[in-house]
Amino acid sequence: MVIFLISLIIIALVIYLGVYLFKRHKAKQIEVYQAKVNEITGNSLEKELAEISKLNLSGDSLTEFEKVDKDYREIINRKLPEISELLNDLRELNQHYQFGRINHELKDVDEKLSGTAAQFEKIKEELKNIRKVTEEHQKAVEELSEKYKDLRKTLLAKSFSFGPSSDKLEEQLGELEQQFNDYTKLMESGDYVKSAKPLSDLQDATAEMEEKVEKIPPIFKNLKSVFPDQLKELNSAVDQLLKEKYVFHEDLKKKLADLQKMVDKNFENLKKVDLKNATKLDEKLTTDIDKVYDEIDQEYRARKVVEKNYNYYQDFVEHAERQEHELLIDLDRLSQNYELTHNEFEDAHDLQVQIQAIRKDFDNFTKQRSEGVIYSDELKRQKDNIDKLTKIEKKQKEINDGVSNLWKEEKEAQKAVQGFDLEIHRMRRDVEKLNLPGLSREYTDYFFKVSDEIENLDDALGQIQINMDEITKALINTQSDLDVLGDKTKEIIDCATLSEEFLQYANRYRTRYPEVEEAYKKASQLFNKEYNYVDALDTISNAVEEVEPGAYKRITDDYESREQAQRQYPMN
Repeated sequence: MVIFLISLIIIALVIYLGVYLFKRHKAKQIEVYQAKVNEITGNSLEKELAEISKLNLSGDSLTEFEKVDKDYREIINRKLPEISELLNDLRELNQHYQFGRINHELKDVDEKLSGTAAQFEKIKEELKNIRKVTEEHQKAVEELSEKYKDLRKTLLAKSFSFGPSSDKLEEQLGELEQQFNDYTKLMESGDYVKSAKPLSDLQDATAEMEEKVEKIPPIFKNLKSVFPDQLKELNSAVDQLLKEKYVFHEDLKKKLADLQKMVDKNFENLKKVDLKNATKLDEKLTTDIDKVYDEIDQEYRARKVVEKNYNYYQDFVEHAERQEHELLIDLDRLSQNYELTHNEFEDAHDLQVQIQAIRKDFDNFTKQRSEGVIYSDELKRQKDNIDKLTKIEKKQKEINDGVSNLWKEEKEAQKAVQGFDLEIHRMRRDVEKLNLPGLSREYTDYFFKVSDEIENLDDALGQIQINMDEITKALINTQSDLDVLGDKTKEIIDCATLSEEFLQYANRYRTRYPEVEEAYKKASQLFNKEYNYVDALDTISNAVEEVEPGAYKRITDDYESREQAQRQYPMN
């Protein structure tokens, strides 16, 4: 029973504590909402509204302000008191533990207070915007007033700088003044909403007027003094240059007359204060006048260079012609004895055509210079032709160098063929001295092949018209074949001589060594019947080396020593 009572007491205490804490939590929520109400109430906009109301607003601006003021009064006088009253009711309900109603009512308070706070912030922004617009318009009036005064002052003090534009600018300034007065009246009425568009128009008109006042004086200065002085100078210069037989790419007298018409036209643009077209025409006049100066300067400088280079140019043409004449004569003479295989004639005739074209250019200029030529064109043509002549003379030298050595090459070829003939006869004598039983078919075929090559070369050099390219190739091939023949001949001489020595040396071993006897017979067969001196030497020398080691080296060394001595001290 006691335990049951204790349990009831504990449950009761827990319930009491929960209710107490929940009540306390709701009380805090209520106070938070109350603080937000107090914050809005404490952030009064009365002073701001009072200051703006003194601005004497009217029209749309006044309507906008009255709406803002009405919305603010509704918040302060109705919405916030209603929310405060709801919060007081919630406190009463919280005291009586009516938590179900409290939750529902708190949600309603939260929605109303959030909407009211948002509306309050919007009102603050709208008031700030009204103030800002007002200040901007006031500042704009002050700035525009100063700009108008500056424009008026500039037009009065420097009217001479605007030339034919002065009257029209005065008229436009008067219109600007009227526009400014109309805007000022509208602003003073307090309707800043409706005055926004007129303000923008006035600012644009003022900026346009400022641009005209800034840009017209330099344009007028060009028309009044700069361009006339330049055109006068250019007309005088062109007259003088035409007397001196200068010729230009276009009719500069007509061009200058057209420029004068453009000057007159731009006076009309200034008279109408047509700044856009006046600026464009001013820029075109500047550019076109500069082009005339450039044209005159170009022709003047070009003539100086052309005249300076005239004698050099003439000498260069004549020198190239002389060289071409000599080259063609040399080629014709050489072609009687040599085949010209590198298009020498074709290339030389092509150079002749180029020189003739350059000569024609030079003669035309010489003929026309007294009547007048466009010197810039002639300078380009002169430079191009001098470059061509440089390349032509280089090519002439290449052709001449290529054929000038033909006679020398022929003599060298003849000398080489004579050397070939002496060499092959020497080889033949060296072989004949050995009194060999015969020579192999392979050797004799190769010998006669080389001999025929030498004879063919000699025949080719004996022709009326020879082809040195073909002869040079044949010389190289024959030299190579002769070198091979020399190696073959030396091999026969060395092997045949050593074979005889080894056969003679082998006689001392033939009776004692059957293998030597057999090798002797085989080597003799190879030597006397087959004329294979290399195999004969291998056969007998190997047999002797077998029975007398070291004999091969001793006999061959002795042979080499004799040969070397013979080369150093040849017998006559």
